Amino acid sequence: MAALARQAAPLLELDPMQAYYAGLLHDIGKLWVSPAIVHAPGKLQPHQWSLMRAHPLHSARLVERWWPEIGEDVLHALRHHHERLDGQGYPDGLSELPPLTALIAAADVYDALQRHRSYRRRLNAAEAALLLRREALPEYVVSALLCTFPATVQFSKTA
Repeated sequence: MAALARQAAPLLELDPMQAYYAGLLHDIGKLWVSPAIVHAPGKLQPHQWSLMRAHPLHSARLVERWWPEIGEDVLHALRHHHERLDGQGYPDGLSELPPLTALIAAADVYDALQRHRSYRRRLNAAEAALLLRREALPEYVVSALLCTFPATVQFSKTA
């Protein structure tokens, strides 16, 4: 996921290392969530979901404490990588995302879709790209991320 973000960063005029660090550290806050919840085989109960939804806050706080010079852009990406343009994300229901935050959100979605989950199969690259394009994320960021793949793996909204 961090490598995906680093590859796409220059297309968005972002610092590749900031994108890499944000991608690498975005889920470190899951250390505060029980492994039984993180790896639950099915739908989370409301109290479990509230704990899981707090992981971006923990990620940002932890990194800010351990690495205070990391920069506000990276901390914003850590805290808000589950936000969406429609305001339906978390933890703050934002409807605007700076480029680095949007890139980490898009890379996270794409990476997660290509991993097996107990509740769904692993998606192939084309399926993951199609679903990523349906996310409420900036189109220019999604396109930049998908442009980093080889020409044989290019995708359209209707693929």
